[in-house]
Amino acid sequence: MKKLSGVALATLMTVAASPVFAGFSMSDVAGIAAQVQGGNGNGASTDKSLQAAGLLGELSKLDVKPEQAAGGVGAMLSLAKNQLTGSDYSELTKEVPGINKLSGAGALGQLSQLGGLLGKTDGVSSAATSAVSNVSNTAELDAAFKALGMDSGMVGQFAPIILKYLGGEGVGTSLLGKLGSAWGV
Repeated sequence: MKKLSGVALATLMTVAASPVFAGFSMSDVAGIAAQVQGGNGNGASTDKSLQAAGLLGELSKLDVKPEQAAGGVGAMLSLAKNQLTGSDYSELTKEVPGINKLSGAGALGQLSQLGGLLGKTDGVSSAATSAVSNVSNTAELDAAFKALGMDSGMVGQFAPIILKYLGGEGVGTSLLGKLGSAWGV
């Protein structure tokens, strides 16, 4: 069986928390994820990218679709990658292992792969995927959110959740400030 990446597993865990999958607990999903990854099935995975799963879970509180959450985070992290210095972005990826896999269209690709496994054939449009791939300014960020079917004002709702999550993962105040500035909040 083809192994899934950590982002696909993180997305699976986020989707599993939705009402459609109410019969499954997060520990059930973590156990399945560990088995798919070749782990021991007790929910403990050595894949550090699963740490980023919490971010997508937090965004589900905004009542957005999984592809909107993944794409929105991807667009915002793409902008961060293009706006921050190399050392600042390196610090971010060091503090939050796996966060780089959510940047750009990476999470959307994993979500599409997961959708295929779940039998879901409709997905994110190629225009939306393209829009989140390489965001270099706030106008492109707004366009990416619109391509994902969200109002550009959602950036202002995503940003505090992402910043709070990153702060909880150990990202310093200075870097959080730089991220907020890059996102226009």
